[in-house]
This record gives sequence, structure tokens and C-alpha cells, in this order.
Amino acid sequence: MPNRYGTEKEVREILLTFDDGPNPMTTPNLLDTLAKHDIKAMFFVVGERLKSSEGRSILERAHREGHHIGNHTFTHKDLKTLAEGKIREELRRTQDMIGVCGHECKFFRPPYGSTNATVSGILQEEGYMMVLWNVDTLDWKYKKEGAWVEHGMQQVKAREDCIVLMHDIHKTTVDHVERLIQRIKRIPNARFVLYA
Repeated sequence: MPNRYGTEKEVREILLTFDDGPNPMTTPNLLDTLAKHDIKAMFFVVGERLKSSEGRSILERAHREGHHIGNHTFTHKDLKTLAEGKIREELRRTQDMIGVCGHECKFFRPPYGSTNATVSGILQEEGYMMVLWNVDTLDWKYKKEGAWVEHGMQQVKAREDCIVLMHDIHKTTVDHVERLIQRIKRIPNARFVLYA
């Protein structure tokens, strides 16, 4: 039976996502690697990092190259610990900075994946699509020699469609992401995707 791509074979969709940037020391190299492989990804940016001209320039480049930009709050606080007004402020301050760069998509990822009914209600009111993950590479933890790649691949192999969580602020992530990409490319019927 044909799937949504009109083919007989099952396609495994892989979405690469990167949190906590942009980082002038690492994110440009990551963008180079993604461009080399013609892969589009999602970047969940922290508003504080967009206050510098370097941060804004990287964001503009990512958008220009076809990546999606998502809101990851202004200060990366656990939203469950904040009052409703502060949650809205975290969202709006960052969205205003993203908007300056010409990106109108309203994707959101809560720091630490931490959410509750209040957060969900605000996101719905503000028109956001929350994007979590089902593959956590723990790239912030398993840094030595890119051990996070193996940790992530174990999860990718165990799932059909994958939303892969990484962080573009870590040099070890950017240094080893090509290895992850090459391994995913060897999976039969795997396809890198980006939400429309």
C-alpha cells in the first residue's frame, strides 16, 4: 500500500533539531555540515543569544539556507516554575527577535521538555506548535570522542520516525554530527525531513 510519498516502501522520517544556540563558535560550522549534506534542520534558539549582532547574523543565515527557527524562550528557564505573565514574556521577547530575522513560523520547544497545562494553554493561545523529541542523544553528557552518536543511534534504530535532540552550542556535537548523518544515511529508507 502506498505511503504518503506515493511509494511502496515505508519511509523512515528523521528530523534533526538543535537547541540552545546560536553559538558563534560552533553553529556556523554546523550550518556548513548541513549544507554539505543538503539537510534542513530545526534550530530552537534562546533569545538572549540573539542580542548580539553575531547571533542575529547566524539566525539570518540559518533561515536563508532553509532551516526552521523555533522559540526556546529568552532565558532558558523551566517554564513550570514561572508565573503565567513571565511565561508569556519569555515567549514574546524571543519571538520578537526571531521575527526581526524574517521568520514567521511559530515552533516552540520548552527548555528541558518541561511543560504543564498552563504552558500548553499559553502556547495554544499564542499559536505555537510544540515540538518535543523521541531521540535524546545526551550530547551534553556523552561528549568524549563523540560517544553521544552511538547513544543516539541506538534510539534511532529502535524507532520508525525520529525527532533527534542535539545542541549546537557544544563543539563535540558539531565535530561529530557528520558521523551521525552518515550512519543515518545507511539506514534503509531513512529520509531527512523538515516540517512544512
